[in-house]
Amino acid sequence: MALLLIFICNGAAYGQSIDSHKKRINQIEKDIAYLNNQIASTQKKHKNTLQELVFIQKKVANRKELLKEIDSELKEQNRQISAKNRNISMLEQRLDTLEHYYRHLILKTYKHRDSRIWFMYILASDNIEQGYRRWKYLKNYADAINKQGEEIIETKRELDKERADLLKLRAETLKSQQTREKEYNNLLKEESKSKSYAKSLSSNQAKYKRQMEQKKREAERLNREIEKMLAAAVKADSGPKATPSAKADNVKLSSEFQNNKGKLPWPVSGGVVIEKFGQHYHPLFKSVKMPFNNGINISTAAGSSVKAIFNGTVKQVIAIPGYNQCVLIQHGNYFTFYCKLANVNVKAGQKVATGEAIGTLSSSENTSTLHFELWHNTTKQNPELWLRK
Repeated sequence: MALLLIFICNGAAYGQSIDSHKKRINQIEKDIAYLNNQIASTQKKHKNTLQELVFIQKKVANRKELLKEIDSELKEQNRQISAKNRNISMLEQRLDTLEHYYRHLILKTYKHRDSRIWFMYILASDNIEQGYRRWKYLKNYADAINKQGEEIIETKRELDKERADLLKLRAETLKSQQTREKEYNNLLKEESKSKSYAKSLSSNQAKYKRQMEQKKREAERLNREIEKMLAAAVKADSGPKATPSAKADNVKLSSEFQNNKGKLPWPVSGGVVIEKFGQHYHPLFKSVKMPFNNGINISTAAGSSVKAIFNGTVKQVIAIPGYNQCVLIQHGNYFTFYCKLANVNVKAGQKVATGEAIGTLSSSENTSTLHFELWHNTTKQNPELWLRK
């Protein structure tokens, strides 16, 4: 029975793992659907734009991630099938043993089926104590037969369930294999489309090179500005003007923020991360490195509302060329930075709560992009590690 429980627990663990892959697959499919809508919307307004290329390349990246998740799901499903087969084999062996022993008990009982023999067996005892022991033996013998029968019934029930689960799992695995083949073919088509689209844009290289140089200057200026603001804020918090109570509040808020890592809400209600944290190459000029992205860029619906991801205080509102209006919010020793806002609802020194709207995004080509950063004092963080999955 202990071995059976091990197999059942293992099966449950595999099931949880498969469920997590399914959840991730569903999310990626939603992201791809969003990107398809954005591409279609962009094409209605303008043909052959760099923004559309970014969406196409992101869709290719998502498709690759989707295939990776499907492969992981298939791997878990195959592991579970193997575990089910082992469990079924073990149950079949157990059932054979139980039925063999049960037949032995029944045969022995049949040979001595005359109740008078049992009765005389007890009466022939030398004393009361021996008679009680013989009566107890006969009673235990009958109980053993009943228990053996119950175990056989329960084992057959478990075996039927395992066999049904195996059939269901095999059907799911076949479906996953078919989905994988379909998504792989989609990936090949989208990779081809991405290369073709990039080639069509490269005919106007001079225009996109000018845009690239401008974006590099804007990104470098943004990085300098945020580093300067953070250095000033950290210095002020640790300086002589900082009161003990203010320092204590910072420590408390920092701890609360830290404890919510991986559980913080997204700053916009929907959308897709089209540029991740870190170093990236230009989408058209693959050999050109862009300035380090201190945060993430989230493509979302045009004019979306931007919300504070945690309780804090607005430290600064600033306009930066190429990034529109930006809001810096302090959460103890942590800071969040929101850029590309057309309108801002808050001002420096104002307290904000988790989920409170701080402004709306500017729009371009029927879409909006939020640039979002998260810092621990003057150390940049990958925001995706802090936000809800």
